[in-house]
Amino acid sequence: MKKFLSMVMAAAMVVSLVPATAFAASGDFKATAKVVDAQNYTETEIKDANGLVSDAEIQLTFTTADITKGGSELTFEFTLDNAKIADTNKNNQADGVTAELRLDSEDQPVELVAKYVDEDEFEVTISADDSKKIKRGDVLAIGVSTGANGIVMDKMTKGKTAVVSVDSDDATVTNGDDLVIASVESKGIKASVKDTVDIATEEVATLEEIKVEPSVGADFDAIISDVDKAELTLKLPSGYEFTARTDVTINGDDTIDFTNDDDEITIKVSGLDTTASVWKITGLEVEAVSAKAGATGKVKIALTGSDSVTVEAIKVVDYNVVMSVDEDEDVPVIYSGVNVDNDGITDDSDHESLEVTIEETFAGAWNNSKDFTLSVPEGVYITAVKSPAFDNDGKDGAFNEEEWFEAAYEEGDYVDLTFKRRGWAETDPNKNHDPAELTFALELVADPNFEGDVVLKLTGDAVDEQEVTVAKFVKPYTVEAQQNDMQIDYRNTEIPTSVVVKEAEAGLWDKDTKFVLTLDKISFDDEGTIAVDDKSGLEVKDDEVKLDTKNYENDAIYFTVDSRSDEEPAVVTISGLQLYMQRSLPAGAYDLELNVEGMNDLYEQQVVLNGDNDPVDVNRPNQDRQVQDINDDFVSYTAKAGFVNIVTAGREDTESFTTKVVVPVGESYLISGENKVTIDVPAYINANGYTMLPLRAVAVALGINSENVLWDQASRTATVMYGSKIINMTYGQKVVYVNGSMIPATAAVEITNDRMFLGLRDLGNALGVTDITWDAATKTATLNGGK
Repeated sequence: MKKFLSMVMAAAMVVSLVPATAFAASGDFKATAKVVDAQNYTETEIKDANGLVSDAEIQLTFTTADITKGGSELTFEFTLDNAKIADTNKNNQADGVTAELRLDSEDQPVELVAKYVDEDEFEVTISADDSKKIKRGDVLAIGVSTGANGIVMDKMTKGKTAVVSVDSDDATVTNGDDLVIASVESKGIKASVKDTVDIATEEVATLEEIKVEPSVGADFDAIISDVDKAELTLKLPSGYEFTARTDVTINGDDTIDFTNDDDEITIKVSGLDTTASVWKITGLEVEAVSAKAGATGKVKIALTGSDSVTVEAIKVVDYNVVMSVDEDEDVPVIYSGVNVDNDGITDDSDHESLEVTIEETFAGAWNNSKDFTLSVPEGVYITAVKSPAFDNDGKDGAFNEEEWFEAAYEEGDYVDLTFKRRGWAETDPNKNHDPAELTFALELVADPNFEGDVVLKLTGDAVDEQEVTVAKFVKPYTVEAQQNDMQIDYRNTEIPTSVVVKEAEAGLWDKDTKFVLTLDKISFDDEGTIAVDDKSGLEVKDDEVKLDTKNYENDAIYFTVDSRSDEEPAVVTISGLQLYMQRSLPAGAYDLELNVEGMNDLYEQQVVLNGDNDPVDVNRPNQDRQVQDINDDFVSYTAKAGFVNIVTAGREDTESFTTKVVVPVGESYLISGENKVTIDVPAYINANGYTMLPLRAVAVALGINSENVLWDQASRTATVMYGSKIINMTYGQKVVYVNGSMIPATAAVEITNDRMFLGLRDLGNALGVTDITWDAATKTATLNGGK
């Protein structure tokens, strides 16, 4: 019996001795119940002991923090099943039951009473003085005595168990139902396996070592009555078979006499050591002939003269490749538009993604003859790959994973990682090996306008398409601006709204970082004014915005950080900007760009993974593959699309359309000049015989900016702006408005497949195109055919 550190309840202890104060907490008490040292008996052993149960201990571990004084008493009820308290006395004490509260502190602050309720029920009550408390992790231990007045089992035949259930009106008890304190077994065997093995349908695996032991007794001699006739059998469930290659070994002996009948192996016991305390069975090779993914396989083990037992030894898994990240790890946040050294900002992040693991669910699942691809979003680039596997690359002829990644990035044009056949010995399905696993992290940069999650995508013929989020990019600055509809006014055309540049976090913009604003095709004509918020502490050089007339295609404005913010993120407001708007500028939208010198320009010089190995341009002395070289057209510094929208050009020019446009009816294309342009809805002849042309497609083909062809869903009205003209047309009406003047139309405006169509002559009249012809033989409309 366990030796308790505190007192055994004395017979003289009664409920009346319990102090009036007891323990309470802010909320329910919580405790977890379990039994330790539960005993297994043979029928003979338990009957010889007259059913007396010994050595079991019921433990209640408190999971509530700091139970303190006040409130009602803390009482636990224990109910027995197939067992009872052998004897009680008139003082209601439960003899044969000991109680102990094990605390972290040496001071035992409580008194415990074990109280008899009925022959199959007793209570334990905890009490203490006002200064005491119980902490999380303290244990209430209830012992079962070996004395004559202990707990005895009612039924002592094979398979019977004595259990106890714990409950309390004062506490929440987890796992408190049917705790086994004793069980009765006949003479037989028990079996165990260290771990289940993963296997895929129609694949083969070798089972882990299976241990077979006598359930009661020291060796197998006590179980087997006739060794010469005894057999040990191992039977698989439906869907599994032992392979022809199975070679049974027991306790290291590989000369075992056995027969293999597909799903059952029979072993002659006469060839085994029956004095052994355990038989360790190895060499069992199994095929999942028809078992499906998710199924588990239990091996049934029987020995002549004993009951059979089962052990779960097999798990059927999907035959595939799985990509994952640690979901408990926070997704790293990286700033976009900066290099891995974070030039221009003060952030010290390493630009490293979450660690990614790609692994086989079953050895050989990753087909080493198939290509696969890892993709990151457009505008995100890989500068390095880090992996524990890289440490031994190239040594002793080992496969070099680092070079494999570099070659894959080059193969993917520095956009994706396109892996050719793997070449790893670990993926050879004809060899016995553990499932292949690759773990790595990506060092990343992203374009200035990229913001959001970096979703890594795995695709390929040999794998299911999968995605994991490995990082998140945020901009180190944001720009708030609105579209300004403006008319040509040559010099000193003032923009009526302000541009606001906001810092992502306090102290992020480094000293001497230069913020440059430019407009497409339009020059700034004056510096304007600059205001920095009062709370951030950021200062700019010269306390003003400056005009740069030398370093950019169009004159730019800029401001330079003189000292970093410290209290709050900076807010910089630029107002009173004036433009030099040449009168030859066409109508349309013009984007505002923000390029940060000392940040974005150094980002463009960032060399990507394997960049120094790729001869991208033989005319360049430096062969490094840089971010800007990868996709010159994509790197964008657009801060506000359509910041300036010229709605009236400098002069009326109804003869400005010189492009010849040919529109064949029924075809999914038109000809603009010498270019063939695909259109999603072809021209057609309506029910009234009018040739109907797609408004947007024809307008753009003639040379109108697509952003100047507008659609209002609520009124179902299209608006076309070019030169000094504003043209409106509404679905169902036989009229077109040009600068507010109504022009009758020959055919009503129609909508087909979500596209607006206008009659051939009506469209020409609205746009001022007078050279319009119709070829009835070829059903072709031509605008500006004489140009």
